[in-house]
Amino acid sequence: MTLALPWLLDELDAHRLSATFFVEAINCELYPDAVREIAARGHELGVHGWRHEEWASLSGAEERDILTRSVGAFAALGLGASGFRPPGGELNSRSPALLREKGLRWCSPAEGTVGVRRGLAYVPFAWNFVDAYHLMDSFAPLRTSRGDPERSLDPAALADQFEDELQELAVTGSLRTLVLHPFLMLDEAWASGVSRLLAFGAELVRERRTWVVAGGVFSDWLMSSGAALTS
Repeated sequence: MTLALPWLLDELDAHRLSATFFVEAINCELYPDAVREIAARGHELGVHGWRHEEWASLSGAEERDILTRSVGAFAALGLGASGFRPPGGELNSRSPALLREKGLRWCSPAEGTVGVRRGLAYVPFAWNFVDAYHLMDSFAPLRTSRGDPERSLDPAALADQFEDELQELAVTGSLRTLVLHPFLMLDEAWASGVSRLLAFGAELVRERRTWVVAGGVFSDWLMSSGAALTS
């Protein structure tokens, strides 16, 4: 929160891009100025648990308590958080009702279908578009279970891969959620790769070949347009 985050905020400013920052709510107590700075720079805040609890393993009481504390922690700073990404990627069956109850309008679980169900927008992510999935050794079991190489990727190779995929998306018009972790940008090689990806994304926007927005903006569009709706 004190090293990589300021660098990333400056990079986003330089390329006139906005993003959603899914923040473990304990950081509202540990680093309140950093959390406020994210919002002050024009970015969206989302809930990512209290301290990155494995969401699918929580009991109903634990899930309700963590959501209540988390939403309250942002509110205590005078900030709102309308989105939720479950740590570990999986929602529980009771999660959608609890999210709506706590005033959250959209969520971003792993995989799944884009759409709006019972007043909650879904903007899912895919593991192969997550930097940590490719760069961290701890993700090796998940990579092998999905048929990907066990060995982590070189940062420059990952930047090339993501850039190629963004280029293809600009042609096909498909939706992707790119998930980047600031702490991984403490590695200068990956910071360089992220800088290149942001510059490339900004260029695609200038050429009007794609739309790069925070998740909440896209979810609001889903809500208002009636696009990609499911019951």
